[in-house]
Amino acid sequence: MSVVERRVPRNGSPALMRAINAARLIRELRTTGPMSRASLVRATGLSKPTITNLVAYLETLEYIKQVKQPVDIQSSRSARTPHFEYWASRGHVLGIDVGADKTLLLLADLAGTILGSARLNTRGIAPQGSSRIIEEVKKASEKLLADAKGSTNSLLSVVVGTPGVVSADGVVTMAPQLEGWEGLNLRAAMADLFECPVTVEGEVSLSLQAERWVGVAQGIDDALFVNLGIGVGAGLLVDGQIRRGANGGAGEIGLMPYPHIRSDGKVELVPLESQTGGGALLRRGRLLAATPAGAKVLEIAGGKASEVDAFAVFKAMRSGDVAATKLVLEVVGPLAWGISCVVCAVNPQTIVIGGGLSRAADLFLSELQEQVSRSVPFPPEWFVSALGDEAVALGAVNKATEIVEHDLFVTPDPNRSL
Repeated sequence: MSVVERRVPRNGSPALMRAINAARLIRELRTTGPMSRASLVRATGLSKPTITNLVAYLETLEYIKQVKQPVDIQSSRSARTPHFEYWASRGHVLGIDVGADKTLLLLADLAGTILGSARLNTRGIAPQGSSRIIEEVKKASEKLLADAKGSTNSLLSVVVGTPGVVSADGVVTMAPQLEGWEGLNLRAAMADLFECPVTVEGEVSLSLQAERWVGVAQGIDDALFVNLGIGVGAGLLVDGQIRRGANGGAGEIGLMPYPHIRSDGKVELVPLESQTGGGALLRRGRLLAATPAGAKVLEIAGGKASEVDAFAVFKAMRSGDVAATKLVLEVVGPLAWGISCVVCAVNPQTIVIGGGLSRAADLFLSELQEQVSRSVPFPPEWFVSALGDEAVALGAVNKATEIVEHDLFVTPDPNRSL
């Protein structure tokens, strides 16, 4: 018996053992691509007879299928050796990112290949209430499935990403960026739209999942994903697992108490994101624009201080403006302090900077990296996400494919014979 097979408890039923082994085989095919029986034996650690039986079983259920391999010029062996692939086209998954500015839907097959997308203007819909957002998501998902010649029956898993904190039962407990979103049981609301399992996760955790799948954190087991937008959030990857925390609030570094010196000289604790991130740049940038030193920032904002945002400040800094540069570097300090605290606590190998402000990372990353490196015992590597505003939806797609794999085999339907 192989090493992998020994991990199954002796008191486990044959059905449970086959389910676990089937999940392992499917995972290899889903992540690696077409493989021969011999390659599956090597990759999974399962015995040759076990692989032979599993392949026959999964072919019968139409979860895998035999595919033709190109003939090697030097040998016809590849033509003689059957290869098998995960039958990803037999169903669909849907990844949904409900953001403060936009809602993005990605329809994919069971291997995560994107088949279609739809983008909605959340900022324009949100004032009409959460029910209107959900209604528009329903319309968009139905069109995506119709375009892909699918149906609600072919949809096997839906994962939804949202700003804020999400409880284990799918309730959005904190979401300051979306008015009327807090307290919403988003999983229950979305479950009414679909006939398959619906999972709800915080947007930062899904961004981190996307980085592990197709981004800069591939092959990394310990990472800190820092999401820089209007607020500041983080995703924690520890020993290969994305950590949610007891209430889903792991990584909410924007709420970390930060020591701030008031104008009267007294120290008070304030939320970290009140001193850093896009919100702080917007607020302080508007104050700067109202002074002679902020003339460049005001000019970039069209002469209206009320139109100043983080990117107006960044644009002024890029042009060499001294006051904008000073402001950005001042805002970096509290961020470096917060990141350093987390790095000391969880010791990540890698830090990934993502979110909207990451588009200007070239202006502040070297200063941020230097300050953190001086403050921690084991300085991590640094990367900037290249996934843009699709990161959350991509992470949702990847999680949805994992859920299909898990539900089919690790927690099989007791009424289905294995």
